[in-house]
Amino acid sequence: METMLSNMTLLIAAIGILAFVVSLITQVFKGVGVLAKIPTDILVFILSIAITVVAFIAYMQHIQIAIIWYMYVAAVIAGFIVAFVSMYGWEKLSDLWKRFYKGAK
Repeated sequence: METMLSNMTLLIAAIGILAFVVSLITQVFKGVGVLAKIPTDILVFILSIAITVVAFIAYMQHIQIAIIWYMYVAAVIAGFIVAFVSMYGWEKLSDLWKRFYKGAK
């Protein structure tokens, strides 16, 4: 049970870090050249899936575990979760902050 809790904590932290990196890269590149013509949500999806899969492969190489095909599928699904957090997580956090800050007056 302790190992599962530890792994879930690391997974949530990794999703948060990946979402932050995706948000940062999106803010930098969304107005540059050809990327300015692509809708921001599509850019976030592409970045999220690519960065998540690359981070997954790097982590698996670091801990020296063989990658099985369904692990790639799980990494792509995690990329969709990272995209969701990147697109809506900060907005929801901002809305919560405004709601509770407004209520404190």
